[in-house]
Amino acid sequence: MMTSHLVKSDTRNCKRPRELEPQMADSPQLSSTGKSDSSFSQSSGLFYKDESLEKDLNDMSKEINLMLSTYAKILSERAAVDASYVDEIDVLFKEANTIENFLIQKRELLRQRFTVIANTLHR
Repeated sequence: MMTSHLVKSDTRNCKRPRELEPQMADSPQLSSTGKSDSSFSQSSGLFYKDESLEKDLNDMSKEINLMLSTYAKILSERAAVDASYVDEIDVLFKEANTIENFLIQKRELLRQRFTVIANTLHR
């Protein structure tokens, strides 16, 4: 606000208005200041972009780590479920093996009985 007020007062005192932009280009001190201001604004813009980029990268890294830990947890739970299924199947195989052995013994016992019955009938 103050600079615009000062510019207006300069135009009132002069008979013809001054062109401020050509003076800034002609003046070496002002041009170097303008350059340093623009380089400062560029560097501050880069700093802001770097800061923003770093923040975004950190946020994305946290999200990726969260997804990976969730994925690892799910895999661990599935592995536990699979292990319990393997245990159940192992128990079923053992029971099936026991039943198979029992049926083999029964078959042999029945063969022996039929042999005894057949031998008594042939006499």
